[in-house]
Amino acid sequence: MRCGLAGIPELPWTRRPSLQRCRKDYRLLSATSRLQIEEQSLPRFHQKRYFPVNIGQVFNNRYRIIAKLGYGANSTVWLARDQVTQQYVSLKICVRDETEDSPVLNEYNILRHISACATTSDHAGPSLLRRADDMFMADGHHCFVMKPYACSLQQLREMFPYSIIPREFIMAVVVRLLGCSNWLQLEAGIVHTEITPQNILLAASDDDIFSRAERMELESPSVPVIDHSKPCPYPIYISRGLTMNLSEASGYSVLTDFGSARFLDAAATTRGWCMPDTYRAPEVLMSLPWGHGVDIWSIGVMVLELLEGRNVFNPIDRVHNQYVLPVALAQYISLTGPPPLWMIQQSEDPVIPTFFDDQGRWIADLPIPKRSFQDIVTVIEPGEEKDQFIGFLHKIFTWDTVQRANSYELLQDEWLTGPLRAQGILS
Repeated sequence: MRCGLAGIPELPWTRRPSLQRCRKDYRLLSATSRLQIEEQSLPRFHQKRYFPVNIGQVFNNRYRIIAKLGYGANSTVWLARDQVTQQYVSLKICVRDETEDSPVLNEYNILRHISACATTSDHAGPSLLRRADDMFMADGHHCFVMKPYACSLQQLREMFPYSIIPREFIMAVVVRLLGCSNWLQLEAGIVHTEITPQNILLAASDDDIFSRAERMELESPSVPVIDHSKPCPYPIYISRGLTMNLSEASGYSVLTDFGSARFLDAAATTRGWCMPDTYRAPEVLMSLPWGHGVDIWSIGVMVLELLEGRNVFNPIDRVHNQYVLPVALAQYISLTGPPPLWMIQQSEDPVIPTFFDDQGRWIADLPIPKRSFQDIVTVIEPGEEKDQFIGFLHKIFTWDTVQRANSYELLQDEWLTGPLRAQGILS
């Protein structure tokens, strides 16, 4: 079924928390510093070819670099000014990577496809994700020009005590996210695979936070640390981040970062390991075919994480920093019951059947945690709303993807839509 989202509203904040500001502090380091900083501290930094960006540099005869906003395994991100429109933009400058399975090339192809699909769509979906306004090459490096945003949902969490965001706001974000997921599945044929708070961005209410960053750079210019380990000296700037008040975040959210996304038709499936460890859907965990349902699973995990301020699934050995398969299985079973026998039998991972007997009963030494959704949902008082929310979760957390609700069905769920209708946000 198709979700009729062409008229979905720009969802506002329903409550504005009274915290003062969210800031990532920065400091200047001398060129002789021996500290491993920014992208230099990442694994395989010395094997990757980052572009040596300098503040003030102009890209594509148009985009002038103002300040560094951040970095990742495959790119650095910069605040820049479009010298044609005089607007602020975010410029993502990717590492140079010509390999066949390059996440950079994958993101380029995904973003190009999204732009093509959006031109003929009357669905609200394209407005609910971050698109590239321009793409070009700079000395073999892919560069993506995008709208700058105030902060990520993960950064927003850090503004609240115990990392718990008001649930009215979470509901509004989830409505937009489900609308985006609906469009990606039905019209674009894309699975994101990494829907997490880090990949949800909140729009700025105006350009003040960007102009402040520009002014700070002018008043106190960043001094790069020069890394001499590469063939050419590589300047590393400290990310300034954006200093903001809550009132400067509009609350409008978009989905971003398509580096791990996959092309997949609406009803199709594929195979392969994917998704962040604490968000991994059971069909991926058990080496079975998976499809668009993995994004629905991610949304469910994220809703619980945002409401409760903690990871509900945490199958990580923190001592050795390793994902522990039986721990993940045990945690899933504790909330959803055992997997169907056919999933155990059809798993392509030969280890999976060793945790169960021939009837599908758990026989591993690791005990199943004694917990339920009633236990782990603590921020909603017992009563009708909590019952509705747990019903919402049961539609998402299923082993069998055929039984898992899709985005359209979840958008009709009473827990999600009831309060928004009562406030006139949804009709």
